[in-house]
Amino acid sequence: MVKSLSERIALRVSTKKPTRIGKNRASFLAVRNDVKAALDDGWPVKVIWDTLRDEGKIEFGYDAFIGYVNRLIRNAEISLIKSLDHPAKTDKPAPKTKAKTDALQEPKKETPFIGGFNFNPTPNKEDLF
Repeated sequence: MVKSLSERIALRVSTKKPTRIGKNRASFLAVRNDVKAALDDGWPVKVIWDTLRDEGKIEFGYDAFIGYVNRLIRNAEISLIKSLDHPAKTDKPAPKTKAKTDALQEPKKETPFIGGFNFNPTPNKEDLF
């Protein structure tokens, strides 16, 4: 019997040696809450990275560390703030109120004409000095 694709993928992943990037990401995810707390306390990212590297909790460079901080902490906070600012739209239409129905029945007022610039290649002698 042939195994499903999901079963084959699970078998492959379980027997495959983790990549360097996967190890780095996993070690960052293990200390993510500590990093977030230190950032909230006002510590610079460089000092946080130095401390974690000296303690042996992470083994990758500063460039990778700042990338993880930006992607997994800062961008996550920004997307959370945006989702709170813009509530999810519902499929239900808003109920019609009397003010809305009155506004729909009133004829629209004509907006005044605002003149613009019209270029005339032949000058008018009276307009010149």
